[in-house]
Amino acid sequence: MIVAVQHGWRGLGLALSCGALGLGCATWQQPGERLGAVLGEGARYVHTRRDRAVYVEDHGPRDATTTPVLFVHGFASNHDVWRPLEPALSPARRTVNVDLPGFGWSTRTEGDYSPQALADDLDAVLEQLSIARADVVAHSWGSSVTLALALGHRARVRRIVLIGGWVYDEQIPPFFRWARTPGVGEMLFSGFYTERPADRFPQAFEDPSVVSQALVEAIEASLIRPGTSRAALAAARGQAFLQMEGQYRTIAHDTLLLWGANDNVARPRFGQRLAREMPHARYHAIEQTGHFPMIEAPGETRRVVTEFLDRPEPSP
Repeated sequence: MIVAVQHGWRGLGLALSCGALGLGCATWQQPGERLGAVLGEGARYVHTRRDRAVYVEDHGPRDATTTPVLFVHGFASNHDVWRPLEPALSPARRTVNVDLPGFGWSTRTEGDYSPQALADDLDAVLEQLSIARADVVAHSWGSSVTLALALGHRARVRRIVLIGGWVYDEQIPPFFRWARTPGVGEMLFSGFYTERPADRFPQAFEDPSVVSQALVEAIEASLIRPGTSRAALAAARGQAFLQMEGQYRTIAHDTLLLWGANDNVARPRFGQRLAREMPHARYHAIEQTGHFPMIEAPGETRRVVTEFLDRPEPSP
């Protein structure tokens, strides 16, 4: 949900006020500090090689002949954004819906939050769930984590679906660039990151009326958990996409690039650019839809994604 931090000038003023008044800036989740997750059916925590606890919802048949699906959310978001899509896939295939470290119900401890580090965490999650190979469906900034997974753990990924991908250096807003400066980033994220999500979140939609109150409340709740601003800042600073962009042409996985035609967060031209660079990618736009097609156009999103994942394997 990059839209949550794109209005940087106002955030800068709030953050500098925070610093001038001597208010506490962003801190990490402290040892023993709990996030209060209630683990329902299929939910569990998986500890990664960096000893980060990743919240996982694991549903669907274990003995299915279809490839399991891993869902990866975007920035300032969590697993709840996949509620319109995940149930459509879980009857026929195993689905793994995660909160990336630093977001949702996962821990917010000090460390590396770059796409490469988070991709290593996802690889560890799949390993502990005994999933040798998965299809990965990702949204927004989660697309960069997914491409890092495909680059660093090629055999772990079969097919890729990127929705409104946030994967190029050109997409990074000034707010995130300012935040790279030590001290400035801490003030910016302390003063602005958790401010008014109920107002900012709908701005990513062509039709804001489709945003449910339940989803807004889930996003709001995840933003007030201990360590949230500090982990988000680390994730923002980890968006060193220039180091990755030159490798996109080497990703040979079958890929669907699904975009809202009216996406004002990850502009469609970036999806079209990625389709030209990735050798086995195709671009599909959904009309009259913004940055969250799975919420705003759930029917077409389900159809297109399911048809793509169900396609027969190509001949060697």
